[in-house]
Amino acid sequence: MASLRRSIVFSSATRYGMRLIGLFSSMIIARLLTPEEIGTFAIASAVVMIMSEFRILGAGSYLVREDELTREKISSAMGLTMLLSWGLGGSIWVVAGFMSEFYDLPPIENIFKILSVSFFLAPMISIPAALMTREFRFGDIFIIKMVTSIVNLISTIILILLDYGYYALAWGYTLAVLAEFLMVLFFMPKSMIWIPTLGRFKEIAAFGVYASLANLFNRGMVTAPDMIIGKVGTPTQVGMFSRGLGFIEFVSKTLLMGVKPVVLPYLADVKRSGGDTNQAYTQASIMLGGLILPVLAVASIVSLPAILLFFGDQWIAAAPYASIIAIWAMFRTIHWFSSDLLISQGGERVLAIKEGVAFGVLFIAIIVLFPLGLNAVAIGFVLSGLVDFILTTLVLRRFMKLNVIEFLVAWRGTAILTIVCGIVAYGIQQTVLSEGASVFWGLGVVSIFLPVVWIVGLKLTRHPLWVEVRRLF
Repeated sequence: MASLRRSIVFSSATRYGMRLIGLFSSMIIARLLTPEEIGTFAIASAVVMIMSEFRILGAGSYLVREDELTREKISSAMGLTMLLSWGLGGSIWVVAGFMSEFYDLPPIENIFKILSVSFFLAPMISIPAALMTREFRFGDIFIIKMVTSIVNLISTIILILLDYGYYALAWGYTLAVLAEFLMVLFFMPKSMIWIPTLGRFKEIAAFGVYASLANLFNRGMVTAPDMIIGKVGTPTQVGMFSRGLGFIEFVSKTLLMGVKPVVLPYLADVKRSGGDTNQAYTQASIMLGGLILPVLAVASIVSLPAILLFFGDQWIAAAPYASIIAIWAMFRTIHWFSSDLLISQGGERVLAIKEGVAFGVLFIAIIVLFPLGLNAVAIGFVLSGLVDFILTTLVLRRFMKLNVIEFLVAWRGTAILTIVCGIVAYGIQQTVLSEGASVFWGLGVVSIFLPVVWIVGLKLTRHPLWVEVRRLF
């Protein structure tokens, strides 16, 4: 347990550090670029990031999950990753012109080509990173990710100031990937095998196809609006909606991603040692929910002043979308670790099907509801989140023998805590913020009172997270 806690500390430090740098970067970029410029890049990057889900075909997760790791498995993972990633990198150059014509946005062609560089470096980054994750070397990963984030921040801002516009975002990302590659070389794990083979192509691909499809559909939840609205709407609409969605994603994943990288190796280790993975999953989910859901409830209520403070008044229109999308994020948080549980138990095929259905519901909802406005699209997110929650619960009950009644009852403390924090935030919003107080002062009141309410709520509801908070203090 001590080793697990150390891993979570380093993993959390990595993710929180990256999020802090990302927030600082977003605050500057939102003031230097227009919604149209950011929307143009969002359309191009959404398409490329969707393709990126297949560039390693789940080889990293395969190496983390395997009970016994051999030289052959590592070299085969490298070979498969090189074959796919380099092939996709080349295909991006081929389709760049077509996608530019499809969206009627000439800059997309060059943005595609700049972003394709990451595909050629992906095998040399992802495989060593997977080995470090398996070995719980989160301290080294912390250094790598922090240097990468800083390079991205500095290079992007410099290029914007040099009047590169949306190209600055593409080049900043590419330079960061190059920096990550150099850092991985420095911290190279001893178990790394550079010579690629395809000896276990079928075995890795059988796992990777479903894992990659699941990741594709999962990421598609965030990128689909950019691609669909970019075609039927305008880049400005893309920029506004992606800012609202991005704000909620930032708030939730700032906390979620701190422990996410540790969960798969942890659940896989529980399985290898013969432990109860369902019990471990329930406990991890409840503790995460006690942290995330109250924060999302508060973010939903104070989204307008938060967006004003962080991004400026040109993004005010994004606030209503953020308030609604926060509810979608709550539904998603409840079973956030379901993918790790299914993968650790060899259920990646079921995971892919489940994620595909949830993505299909969201995709149809966006297309059908867009004519009614972006608020309607945000409501579509909530409906798809509800469907995703119900579907995931049924899948875990059917394939993982999860006791649904016990699982839901275990969440009652988190539900009470979330409602209380939301009510207090609403009271502050209706008093302090509605009386003309400055945005900074209003959010300051929220940041002072809500942590106290949250901690007291943990104590009164006897939430399992209270034990960890008390230990921390």
